[in-house]
Amino acid sequence: MPAADQARAVHVGSMSFPAVLGQPITAPTRTGFAKLVGTIREPALEVHIHSKLPHPTIPRTSMLEWVKSLGNARWDPHERAWTISGLNSHEPSMVLAQAGIDLDWDDRPEEFADVRSVDELAWPIAKLSDNGRTVLVRARLAGYDHAKELLGLGAIWDKDRRFFRTPVSDVLVLDGAQLIVRPGVHWPQSAIDAAWAAHAHVTVDPDLAPLTKRLGSALSVDQFTDDELHILQSRLGRLPADGREPFPYQKVGALAVAAGRACLFDEPGVGKSAGALLAARVLGAQRTVIVVPPLLTTNWRREIAHAALCPDDHVVTFKPGRKEPELPPSGAVIIADSLLASRPAVLQRLIAWQADVMIFDEAHRAKTIGSARGDAVLDLGASVKYAPFALTGTPIFASPHELVTLLELTRMMAPVFGGRHQFLADFCVQDQFGGWKPRKSALDRLHATLVDQVWVRRRKRDVLPQLPKKMRAAMMLEVPLKDYRETHKEVISKVLGYLTWFEDQNGREPTSGELNEWVRFSSFTLISQLRQAAGLAKIPLAAELIENHVRETGWETDENGRRVFNRPLLVWVHHKSVADALYQAVPTSIGETGVIAGFTSDRERDRLVDEFEAGLIPVMLCSITKAGVGLTLVRSSDAIFAETDWTPALIKQAEDRQHRPGATGESVQYTTLIAVGTLDETIQNVLGRKVEVLEKGIGDTDDSVAVLAGDDARGLQDIVDAVVQEALTIRSRERRSARS
Repeated sequence: MPAADQARAVHVGSMSFPAVLGQPITAPTRTGFAKLVGTIREPALEVHIHSKLPHPTIPRTSMLEWVKSLGNARWDPHERAWTISGLNSHEPSMVLAQAGIDLDWDDRPEEFADVRSVDELAWPIAKLSDNGRTVLVRARLAGYDHAKELLGLGAIWDKDRRFFRTPVSDVLVLDGAQLIVRPGVHWPQSAIDAAWAAHAHVTVDPDLAPLTKRLGSALSVDQFTDDELHILQSRLGRLPADGREPFPYQKVGALAVAAGRACLFDEPGVGKSAGALLAARVLGAQRTVIVVPPLLTTNWRREIAHAALCPDDHVVTFKPGRKEPELPPSGAVIIADSLLASRPAVLQRLIAWQADVMIFDEAHRAKTIGSARGDAVLDLGASVKYAPFALTGTPIFASPHELVTLLELTRMMAPVFGGRHQFLADFCVQDQFGGWKPRKSALDRLHATLVDQVWVRRRKRDVLPQLPKKMRAAMMLEVPLKDYRETHKEVISKVLGYLTWFEDQNGREPTSGELNEWVRFSSFTLISQLRQAAGLAKIPLAAELIENHVRETGWETDENGRRVFNRPLLVWVHHKSVADALYQAVPTSIGETGVIAGFTSDRERDRLVDEFEAGLIPVMLCSITKAGVGLTLVRSSDAIFAETDWTPALIKQAEDRQHRPGATGESVQYTTLIAVGTLDETIQNVLGRKVEVLEKGIGDTDDSVAVLAGDDARGLQDIVDAVVQEALTIRSRERRSARS
């Protein structure tokens, strides 16, 4: 008799005992009886036991303790029995016999009439899900623990629906160097076929692989010969000649992404969005779906216009609380990742749209394996023609497991890493609580694989020679407008209050000249309220951007155990209330947030500047009017204007705190946050007009403002006039209503 047939282990919960085959097993003491219940898909055993009796074959264990150790048992008070859904074994008949439990097989329900043995019900059964990328697995009498062991590290338990979800790639498992169908589970042929297809997916054309590897870290197309560029563009598509001129590193990065290296992981501030849109154009995408954080939907619409991806009337945006737009025959669709996860019907519409290209911005937001956001993104990505593009500056925060969703989305996981289970086994270690930690001995191998086959990643310091001294961008933010509208109503009320006061004092309405005089006198106060409200509306999103920047750019630890931040951030504000609110909103977990404003003492200011310059403070909130002169903050090459000012000179002074002799970087990135639907848009246009006057009058071409091109510019007086006109309309309507 072969050795493999001479002995086997019968598993019971976390315990096991040997059983010798080919020899009669002495019948243990009878401890109870069981009958089969449930369904073929979800069979169970109704077990009646003498709970205080000892288990016949497991020393110092009562029957009650054994049942509870299974982890798949619940007490049914009505039947006064235990319902056991799994015995953690492929041989429940053996487990029951060793426990001294008689199974009344003849009394089984009609549904089980064709089942020859209870052991047939111990094999988990699987079904390929409708999305084609996951397989649903019922544990059956194998039980949760045994089924999880069979399915590997990549399986996720759905506790509400009581089945496992496993990626289709994990239907196959490595046996040495050979892929085989994972044993111990009844897999449908459709799932097996899908698994083979996933592993056979060609991420990069083999003929282009050597060139594509160089593209992944190249900084310019000049690093390639004319013949090499001809080969690339003849296979992939040509770089477009229209649209905003990209930087050289963005051109070569776009070719790499279009070639299949769909993980665009450039550092923050390098311009991933422009590169991704350029790649979509290289591929000739007719339909592009862009999944972004909620705060960036409007900003991406502007990026699409800059890249000339499609006409603006072919771009639609899904927004919470708004009517769902019609999908264009061709063009681009922008949707927030949170909306995609919470609206299954919208997800199905986008899947049916069958986009050519999908771009997932800030892809690290789906780092949690099995999250609703990650699953929705993966479902949509599976329907897209080309491998979706994943964009993030920080693909890993703590452990390689955070790459799982991104690698599956970009169709790299199975062909490059052997599937989710193999990836987790190779590069991670699971702790006792189910959390994932990095397998430190394997990190060099992971990095080498990412560089060789997977990502496009350039660091800001590497592309600095291509960047201008100052880079300015306007980031459009979709903010909640409830409080802003309330402030707008208050301003209207003040105008109505003036009109009422004037009539009470003079017995008549003010003339247009008198009204204009009051407007000229009161405009600053009225507009200040709206500016402040616009600033406060941006607080949650500004805090999120600040936290993301600090975490994405990272830090080192010095010899004293202190964090030394790689790219400290300056944040400029105008109103004290906005500074206070932002200070409270930025999480303390990222480190100290310094504040330099009118109330900051000289001693405290000096401390903050010294520590910021040493990299010990990650975020510095600065008042435009109080910190815009006399300070040197050259450690930072990144700044956010959470608020701005009417005066270009003040903005330029603030910018020059970083752009001075001694600056460590050759380029400073200034990002101005603009709340859509507020006074912010008008302020930018007024600044743009003033800059134009400066250029013509004194030749100052250092336009220190991110101007919204193409919008109708209106000045301060125009805004107040509009508010007054609105108040007059309301007053007229109220009087007509009173007369009727």
